[in-house]
Amino acid sequence: MYSRLAVGRSIASCLPQDQVSRFAARPAPRGAVQWEAVAAPEYDLIFAGGGLSALLLLRELRGELSGRVAIVDPVQPLEQAPVHWSYWSKGPTLYDRFALGVWRRARVAGKPPEPLAPYAMRLVRSTDVLAHLVESLRTAPIEWIRAEATSISRRHDGLYEVATDEGALHARWVFDSALGVSPAFPSTGQPRAALSGTGIRVVSDRSAFDPATATLFDPLDEKSFAYLLPLSPTEALLESASFGPARKTDERPLLQYLRERHPGAGFTVTHTEGCSIPLGFAPAKTSGPRHVLLGTKRGLVKPSAGYGIVRIAEESRHLARLWREGISPPPTRRPSWRWRLLDRGFLQLAAHDPRLPLALLRRVMGAVPLVQSLRFIDEDLPPRQLASVFRSAAPVVLARR
Repeated sequence: MYSRLAVGRSIASCLPQDQVSRFAARPAPRGAVQWEAVAAPEYDLIFAGGGLSALLLLRELRGELSGRVAIVDPVQPLEQAPVHWSYWSKGPTLYDRFALGVWRRARVAGKPPEPLAPYAMRLVRSTDVLAHLVESLRTAPIEWIRAEATSISRRHDGLYEVATDEGALHARWVFDSALGVSPAFPSTGQPRAALSGTGIRVVSDRSAFDPATATLFDPLDEKSFAYLLPLSPTEALLESASFGPARKTDERPLLQYLRERHPGAGFTVTHTEGCSIPLGFAPAKTSGPRHVLLGTKRGLVKPSAGYGIVRIAEESRHLARLWREGISPPPTRRPSWRWRLLDRGFLQLAAHDPRLPLALLRRVMGAVPLVQSLRFIDEDLPPRQLASVFRSAAPVVLARR
C-alpha cells in the first residue's frame, strides 16, 4: 500500500510479504512419525516463501525449469485480502497493464504540481498482479507445499535442508524470501526500523480531486505523512505512513485530513488496508552459495514502496539472466558503499526518533525538485547532484548528533 518504500511506501500499499495461488499442490505428510519413516523428499529447486519475488523469478525461469521444483508457503497469495501497490518507473513494467490510475505530475504537500517526467506513477491492486503471475505458471512443473519453513542449512553432501513444520525437504538450490527464517531480515547487528500505515479508498459526494495530480508527502503530524492518488474527481486512494514502532490501522487521521482540505464534501470509505514493513539491511551471508535470497530479504527496503516492487522485478530479471548464462547468482545483493552509507544514516535516524526521518524528508523534498528526489531513492542521482540533497538534510542530521 505505501508510497512507501516503502516502499516510497510515499507509499501505496505494503510490500508483498511473500505468498502464490493454485499450483497443483500435493498434500504434505503430517506428523513426525510419517516424516521419519521415509527419506526426505528431494528437489532441484525449493522456493522458501511464495510471494511476489518468488513468482516473478519463476515466471522468468519458466522455460528453464526442469526436475522437481517446489514452493514452501502455508498461504497462497490470492487467499489474502487485496492491497494497493503504488510505484514509479521510467520505462514499462510488468505491472503497468493492471494500473488503476497513472499520474505524470504530482505535488509535495502544498507546493505547486511538478511534472514527473521521465517517471510515471501508477497504482495497482495486489490480487490483479498475483493472479496474472499464477496463471502464467499454470503449466509449469511446480509443487505447492502448504508448510512453513523454519530453517535452511547446508548438508555435508552439498544439498540444502529446508526444515518445515511438516518435516524436512532437501534441494540443490534454495531461493529464500522468508523473512523470519535464518538468516533473518533485517540483519541483526545493523540499524533497522519499520514503516507502517493505513490506506483507505474513498468516494466523495461531490467533485473533490484533480485526477491528473497525485499528492505526495503531505504531513499529517510530526510522525506521519499522507499521500493521495486520485482515481477520478470523486474517488481516491489515501495512505498514511510513519517510521518507528508499528502503528495500528486507523482511518480517523486520514478522514480528518480529507475534511480539512475539502470542507463541505462528504466521504465514504469503501476499502481499508494496513501494514507494517521492516526496513533494514539484508543478511551478509546465507548457508551456502546455492542459498539465494530474494525480494525484500535480498536488500534494503527503502522508505518508499514505489522503489520496492520495481526493484524486485528488476532483480528477478537479473537473477534469471545469470541462471540462463550458467552463472551462479550471488546469494545476497550488496549496494555501493555510497548508498549503503546513506541508507545506514537514514535508519539510524528512524531508530533514534521516528520524527527525524520525517523532518529530513520534509527538508529534502521541499528543497529539491520532486524528480530529483525520486532519482535519489532509485540510487540514480549523479554524485554531483547529491550536494543539494546533503545540504538540505544536514540540519536534521547535525541536530540529532
